[in-house]
Order: sequence, then C-alpha cells, then structure tokens
Amino acid sequence: MTENNAENTGAEAVDKAKDFAADAAEKAKDFAGDAAEKAKDFAGDASENIKEFAEDAVGNVKEFAEDAGENLKEFAGDAAEKAKGLGAKIAGIFKH
Repeated sequence: MTENNAENTGAEAVDKAKDFAADAAEKAKDFAGDAAEKAKDFAGDASENIKEFAEDAVGNVKEFAEDAGENLKEFAGDAAEKAKGLGAKIAGIFKH
C-alpha cells in the first residue's frame, strides 16, 4: 500500500465514521420524537379513560340517587296509606 492509498483509506474511514455518527444521531432523534409522540398519545388516552370513568361514576351516582328517591317516595306513600287505613280502623273501633 502506498502512502497515498493509506491516506485515502484513512480519509474514507473518517468519512464513514462521520456518516455513521450522523445516521445514528438522526435515528436517535427520530426515536426520541416517536417516543415522545407515543407518550403523548398514551397520556391523552389515559386522560380520556379517566374522564369517561368519572362521567360514568357521576351518572351511576345520579341514577342511584334518583332510584333511591323514587323508592323513598313509594315507601312514604305506602306508609301514609297504611297509616290512613289504620287510622280508619281505629276510628271505626271507637265509633262502636
């Protein structure tokens, strides 16, 4: 190998190393961008899921409260009817 060939080979090796480093840097940049985008998507999905869960929970609590209110109204109505009927029976007993 002549001195000139050795210089060319050395220069080619340096150029290849520079190219390799540039490619690696570009790939690392792309990977970091992709990772950041995926993390952002994941956070958005998690946030949406939490929001939906909270909305469902609120809806369930409202529904439970409405059902409980209805049941309480029915119970109060039944109790009032029974009390009325009992009052009439007691009044009937004392009438005689």
